[in-house]
Amino acid sequence: MKPGVLFSNKYSRLLIAGAVLVAATSACGRETITPVLKEFEFGARRVQVSVPAGWEALDQGKQKRFRKGEFEIVLQNLGPAMPPPRNLDEFVDWGLAEVGAGVGHDQRREVKARRAVTIDGREGMDIETWNRLDHSNPQRILLMNDDGDLLVLHTVGMAFADSLAAFDSIRYSIHFVSARR
Repeated sequence: MKPGVLFSNKYSRLLIAGAVLVAATSACGRETITPVLKEFEFGARRVQVSVPAGWEALDQGKQKRFRKGEFEIVLQNLGPAMPPPRNLDEFVDWGLAEVGAGVGHDQRREVKARRAVTIDGREGMDIETWNRLDHSNPQRILLMNDDGDLLVLHTVGMAFADSLAAFDSIRYSIHFVSARR
């Protein structure tokens, strides 16, 4: 046998054995964590959301908190605005003020983007804010009109990739349940 051929066969066998070993250990060590469907009550109103994998959901009465380490997202019902807003823009302005978003001409934050959305048949506004001076510290706020009540989903503090992904996951999973059981 030629020395190069023997080495080549041994080398290729080792590569194949190594690849099989890596594939077997990575398949065994992988955990598939699926999101958990959770239902929250806000008085007579009920909302179902999918809690992202690795996040915990805490029911604190008027506020529902989603946490993962230092990241936090809050879902809350602010109730009806008094006097009732005449249009969606007034509803959004009132909601931003109630959440304490710090948005306005005399505030530190400004709206980077806002998009009108429909969430499970309810009109709403998906808003991104950032620091007015250096465009840092992004935050997300979703305001939804649920028959006159304002339901808000927002990131707490600066939104990083993990919290933005969780925010989007919760946002896209929101389902309004018709009545309390």
